[in-house]
Amino acid sequence: MVGTRRPDPAGRALARAIDAGVARRGYGVVSGLAPGVDCAAHRGALDAGGGTWAVVGSGVDLAVGPGDPDLVGDMLAAGGGIVAEVPAGTPPSSRTLVARDRIQSGLSRATVVVQTDLASGTMHTARFTIDQGRLLAVLTPPPSPRPGGWSGNAALTAATGCDPAVLRATGRVAALVARRRPAADVVLPADGDLGALWAALGV
Repeated sequence: MVGTRRPDPAGRALARAIDAGVARRGYGVVSGLAPGVDCAAHRGALDAGGGTWAVVGSGVDLAVGPGDPDLVGDMLAAGGGIVAEVPAGTPPSSRTLVARDRIQSGLSRATVVVQTDLASGTMHTARFTIDQGRLLAVLTPPPSPRPGGWSGNAALTAATGCDPAVLRATGRVAALVARRRPAADVVLPADGDLGALWAALGV
């Protein structure tokens, strides 16, 4: 479950509600412990009694939930965890944050994009999801979105497809993206109903 660090109130509420629904079905939730959609998703899973794991771009000892100081402790207490490929003590960087996105998608049966703009790191996770052959599910933008706030969702759900450059895709991956109409495997309704996702997963 991924999305922008700057969601609007609807995006934040959807992240929490969707992940609560996922957890109630018995699935673990993977996200990135970033402010915004990620932290709301982790907290939603915990609220529903589920387990949630964060893939971070720093050493695990530096992982914190921005604005939610109890989040990491609550995740561990619920049986979840923190995952990193860099040693303890490593601070996050733009390189490690992008690199961790491929682990998020790689650990997951499906990537669900809640809310994203075009500049968000979420678009990297969407690219890795396509490259890895995982299921990409994206919420349709709401009827009256704030300008730019849902532009990534609009690009990923457009029936005409998505420009590979929007996903920073090149070479073989760009060709994969260019063939998809839309880029998302599953286009979810703006209210966050996951029925189409469960059907695509066969559950």
